[in-house]
Amino acid sequence: MRTPDEDDNGDRKRALKKIWGNEATLVVSGDVGHSEDEVPLPALVVGMAVLHRPAREPGANAVRALNNVRGRDHPAGYLAGDRAYTSAKAEDYQLPTKALGYRHVHDYKITQLGVQAEARGLIQVEGNWYCPSMPEKLILATKDFRTGTIDEATYRRRLEARVPYRARPKGLPDADGYQQFVCPASTGSPTARCPLKPKSVIFDGMTRVHIRPTQTLRDHQPDVCRQQTIMVSPEAGAKLSQTLVFGSPEHQRVYATLRNSIEGMNGYVKDGAREALGDPARRRIRGVAAQSVLVVFQLMAANLRKINGYLTRRAKASLFQRPRPRRRRTKSIETWRPQATNRMHGGPSPPEG
Repeated sequence: MRTPDEDDNGDRKRALKKIWGNEATLVVSGDVGHSEDEVPLPALVVGMAVLHRPAREPGANAVRALNNVRGRDHPAGYLAGDRAYTSAKAEDYQLPTKALGYRHVHDYKITQLGVQAEARGLIQVEGNWYCPSMPEKLILATKDFRTGTIDEATYRRRLEARVPYRARPKGLPDADGYQQFVCPASTGSPTARCPLKPKSVIFDGMTRVHIRPTQTLRDHQPDVCRQQTIMVSPEAGAKLSQTLVFGSPEHQRVYATLRNSIEGMNGYVKDGAREALGDPARRRIRGVAAQSVLVVFQLMAANLRKINGYLTRRAKASLFQRPRPRRRRTKSIETWRPQATNRMHGGPSPPEG
């Protein structure tokens, strides 16, 4: 039960006595690696948490389901969910799923845009770490776009302008999740020039963004401005951190694919002519454990339908891609060419000789 019945005049206690339900947290696979000419793999339910009260502990329930998936040796890839998971406590969702090996791909509420965390002088903007001197208009690009202050073309240009300010990860995180980052102006293929990193200012023929630190930053330089590399702990900005650059083509493709997979599966299993997962009359039994077992059987049936449909589509695709057999030529086109006529007598032209 999420909202009271209108007939109860807003009395939530009376409404709770009339309406109740359980929620299933599902882990659904998504094929983010297929090419345009390939039949994408079917989105299948690969994990589920025991049924629970709606909207309660979304992060913890997701971790229970994902932990079971990893325990069955399924590989860990990109992980996406709706904004309820972005808003979960880091210790309940983001940190445990990172420890399981998953790479987050998020979307954000408007209140989660802009600078949301700092670490050793770096600022976190929409899940990634940037130079503290990144211009304000670039920091607020997504917020300005969503509020209608700028158009989409301007928004895309500002996202592109963020790239030189982004801190570069150095290597992979260690066993404890600590990650090294390199300042955009640090030596070794710098993407920007900064007076606080003198070596980056030396002209080498490459055109780079000029970082303009404030006087306050010059007087009180954080670690990232004084050192070539810094180490960032896994807890720093964990709640909103993500692997891909927010708004980039790759981020849009991966996030859209994974979100469409789960939303498509939700509608698929609720089809009234099939599993009708949302219809309690299809599960006439009491108890959360018994209900959970029956839901698993319904999801298994949906998976089998998905797999059968995929095999059918792939067979059709291979049939259409099969090259047609070449027909054997029996006559030349010359056989059908009309003979030239003699203009004077109206008969065929005499042979030359």
